[in-house]
Amino acid sequence: MGKYIVELNESCRSKSIGNKAKNLVFLMRNHVRVPRSWACDWVAQESFLLEENEVHKQLAVELKSIIQPDILYAVRSSANTEDGDLHSFAGQFKSFLNVQGIQNVIFAITDVWTSSSSPTLLKYMADNNINQVIKMGVIIQEMVNATYSGVSFSKNPLTGLSEVIVEASPGLSENYQGTPLRWVNKWGEWIDRPSSKDVPQDLIGEVVYKTKEVAKNYGYPVDIEWAYDGVQLYFLQVRKITTVDVGIYSNRISKELLPGIIKPLVYSVNTSLINHQWVNILARLSGTHSITPESLSGHFFYRAYFNMATFGKVFEQLGMPYESLELMMGLENEGSDKPKFHMGSKTFRLFPRFMLFFLSFLRIENRFNKQLPKIISDFRVSNKEIQESTSLEQLWQQTQMIFEDMQPIVYFNIVLPLFAMMYNKMLANQLKKSNIDIRNIDLSHIRNNALQYSPHTALHELNQKYSIKDSIDQEEFEQDVLKFMDEFGHFSDSGNDFSSKPWREVPQLIKRMIETTKTEQIEKNDKVGYEQLQLTMSRRLLTDVLYRRTSRFAVHREAISYVYTYGYGRFRTCFIKLGEYFVNDDIIARPEDIFYLYYDEVKNIVESRLKTKMHSLIEDRKHQISLVQDVRLPELIFGNQQPPIINEELQEYRGIPTSLGTYTGEARVLMGLSEFEKLKQGDILIIPYSDVGWTPLFSKARAVISESGGMLSHSSIIAREYHIPAVVSVRGACNIKDGTILTVNGYTGQIEIVKKVGE
Repeated sequence: MGKYIVELNESCRSKSIGNKAKNLVFLMRNHVRVPRSWACDWVAQESFLLEENEVHKQLAVELKSIIQPDILYAVRSSANTEDGDLHSFAGQFKSFLNVQGIQNVIFAITDVWTSSSSPTLLKYMADNNINQVIKMGVIIQEMVNATYSGVSFSKNPLTGLSEVIVEASPGLSENYQGTPLRWVNKWGEWIDRPSSKDVPQDLIGEVVYKTKEVAKNYGYPVDIEWAYDGVQLYFLQVRKITTVDVGIYSNRISKELLPGIIKPLVYSVNTSLINHQWVNILARLSGTHSITPESLSGHFFYRAYFNMATFGKVFEQLGMPYESLELMMGLENEGSDKPKFHMGSKTFRLFPRFMLFFLSFLRIENRFNKQLPKIISDFRVSNKEIQESTSLEQLWQQTQMIFEDMQPIVYFNIVLPLFAMMYNKMLANQLKKSNIDIRNIDLSHIRNNALQYSPHTALHELNQKYSIKDSIDQEEFEQDVLKFMDEFGHFSDSGNDFSSKPWREVPQLIKRMIETTKTEQIEKNDKVGYEQLQLTMSRRLLTDVLYRRTSRFAVHREAISYVYTYGYGRFRTCFIKLGEYFVNDDIIARPEDIFYLYYDEVKNIVESRLKTKMHSLIEDRKHQISLVQDVRLPELIFGNQQPPIINEELQEYRGIPTSLGTYTGEARVLMGLSEFEKLKQGDILIIPYSDVGWTPLFSKARAVISESGGMLSHSSIIAREYHIPAVVSVRGACNIKDGTILTVNGYTGQIEIVKKVGE
């Protein structure tokens, strides 16, 4: 070992060589191929400031046995501050490539030292409030004669999503002026790759594999610089990914839970009602009390987005994948290499908290079963009291009572569906071990157990009763419709949007559906009954438990959906009646205009009793909504600023297959149940989202495509009952023109355009 220079290898223990050099030693200890490398101790820089000539002489002596005249070297900074947890110092220090000869290496080293006090660096440190003293080590590394080179990330540095990103360029990437080729691999599956075949796919596969291995051993997400000389793959640098703490808003979940245009009042009420419970859940899991209801969601283009960065950070602390919420909801395709639960140091500290929370979950089924009859009874009483309210003050008090009595219901409505999805996924994985696809299992008994909560089943029976009759007994028909409305009149196109008209306000629509829709017999069930499955004894025990729990929680999911929609729908009654008072005071033009005000604006009007005219504000918001009504939305939004709209034209469509089969037919896009007469027998039904209110349409369709949803969304469940293919979470599907001939593949999730309209 020289006075200043040490060779980097597995046994290197030097403390004063900087973070980059230490990271190279880490790679070597993990048996990753690194070009031969050395580090110049930062003591040399300190000595250089006092004895410049002596340090030059000593470096020349030590480098004589290292530097080969016919080999090129990279000389890079390796400061004590670089590649840290908070700041990378990327681009702040000088680096030199293709350096040849001892004297040129020494000049490069001294130039790197000089850059540690440059004006640019001092400004960077001031801007980021960094007060550390810079100690500069220097790396000397043999250059790779690169055929291809690039960078890789074990995790998306912008979104935090669990996907490996690889970029590659011909030759040395730092000298390449063009756009690098890009690959994205998520859980063993390619979700994006270039059409060019120039770069060997085996090479990119090796980069992905090595990147994941390095990140696993490093303990943090990493970005890596790599180079390939036509024979061997080398890793040149590795560092922890540093990301800016900004919101990452996704509409994947909201397209299912709170879809379409969300008017201001609906958004603000839901933010207070639903996000409040999510904040409690996340705080109980992580111990973090800085999360606010407002920070969990965003209102962009008058649509709801969820801040997945907040959810992802909590899940990662618990050793779970960043996308755990979307995984549980069935919104993610699971690749062959899906991440598993990982117990890290943070996870270990949070584990007792997690177990207490999980144990409280296990009691939720009994709690729900005990409370269910009383909940429905209390809501019916509440509905009556709202109808009998005779003053603005009474109505406002009723609104506050809805917020209060809905809190436990919101909690059930979050947790019970998550449990239903979790048990369904666990059952699917258990059956998969025996090469059985859960989509081929007959689960019709679940539907039978949930009949009392299903408008789909009730409508189906009414269709059958009246569609086969030549003449209808009008009195009997009206009684059946009234009975149906009493049980299911609170449903609408969207059960989470109280501005959407419930069925009880449009009885003629339901009557027309019963009278005009011909209900065909569901095709013969060719699925296998659970009792018929051939399972080994060891697997049968656990599978039976999961099957019973899946069955029970599937019913609970329908029950809480019914109850939640009923209780939540009271907001509409209250606000419409409040709107009538506002009309009388000339605050708004029509009662429904109250939905274009935010909750705080309504509250201020009620509590201050000021008769501030809101007409122009409401008209402006209506105009803004009309401008974004039909735009194709970005799936992800970074930060709190609404991005500009980019109208891209999709050439292919793909989603998550949730009901098996293939079908070719005409596409028909329906944006609401009121458009049901557009749908012809044998059409492919395309809908923007999945809700209980859409299910009456399925008797005509021969395939279903939804822009949102997962394995347990209502469209998926009903499609499986009708034995028709379904593909959900298909971005841009509602932009497909009516009459387009499509082939829907319920096995792969691919949607092929066979013939465009007019061709």
